[in-house]
Amino acid sequence: MPNLFTLCAIAFWLAMLLDCVRTEPDRTPWLWILILFNILGAILYFCLRTLPRLRLAELPYLKRWTLQRQIWTAEANARNIGKAHQYVILGNLLSEVGQPQHAIAAYHQALQQEPYNAHAHWGLATITLTQKRLAIAQTHLQALLQHDPEYRCGEAALLYGKVLFELGDWNLAQTHLERDVKHWGHPESVLRLAKILLAQGQTETAQAHLERLLINIRSAPPFHYRRHQAIIK
Repeated sequence: MPNLFTLCAIAFWLAMLLDCVRTEPDRTPWLWILILFNILGAILYFCLRTLPRLRLAELPYLKRWTLQRQIWTAEANARNIGKAHQYVILGNLLSEVGQPQHAIAAYHQALQQEPYNAHAHWGLATITLTQKRLAIAQTHLQALLQHDPEYRCGEAALLYGKVLFELGDWNLAQTHLERDVKHWGHPESVLRLAKILLAQGQTETAQAHLERLLINIRSAPPFHYRRHQAIIK
């Protein structure tokens, strides 16, 4: 009669075999490895294929443990040097490990040193947006875009349009989204602009924007087509 260890090993091997069949796009080589090497093949498959998909390193507690030394260094640099750059680095690390309130404090320290620091405004905007504090996110994105309208290749402009749309400030949102669509052509901005135009009864203008969006998506490379198709759905 097989012992408990053997049963667990067989269950683990079967789980990896099933995972390979279900999720692995190029499964044939891995199936051979699992069949020929049995438990060793299952361990290899788990380490090289399953673990990366689990993305355990992105869990806040694990991140905090792996980045603790960097956080200590950043805290020391912020205290000893005290420039905006050091506080932004500290804020980024604290945000990454799931400590938003401490990150907010660090970003505010950066703004005290340098009121128009784009990275500090961006950090505060992204955190407060996650917390559904839309008005505060709007303030920081507006300050950021006034001094760096091209920040992160238009990502800040896209996020600002999203905030205005969710706040229901249709006039300001429409003006910004029209500018964003013309300059950056973000599909998300086109959809939000079309929704505003439809609500205003401007059906033909909204339809024209959506038709141009579909044309752009269909003429884009396959990768972009799949990404934008997901956005539309």
